[in-house]
Amino acid sequence: MRRTLCIIIFLLAIPSIVFAHVYLLECSPEQNAVLDKAPEKVTIAFVGSVETAFSKIEVFNADGTKVSKKTSYSDSDTVIESALDDGIGPGEYTVKWKCMSLDGHMQTGEYKFTIK
Repeated sequence: MRRTLCIIIFLLAIPSIVFAHVYLLECSPEQNAVLDKAPEKVTIAFVGSVETAFSKIEVFNADGTKVSKKTSYSDSDTVIESALDDGIGPGEYTVKWKCMSLDGHMQTGEYKFTIK
């Protein structure tokens, strides 16, 4: 009886472990941040692992020109980042991101930051 109960509990726990979506934990620069100087990169951390092949960050200036480089990944599969082009100046920037969780669920988002 105890063995059967342990097996049932284990089987009920598997979907919550395997099929977990990811959630945005933090981003740098933060949403609506007003910065004195341009950051070197944009970093987004998630609660949960992402499929790096299907996850990316792009940063655009107010004219819609992309000012970020290729997305890179830290040692962890929960953090994605993108270096910014050299010499970006004052203005408003939009960060657009997308990521795929290990269960195949695609999520997207965007936020803005400003350089004085």
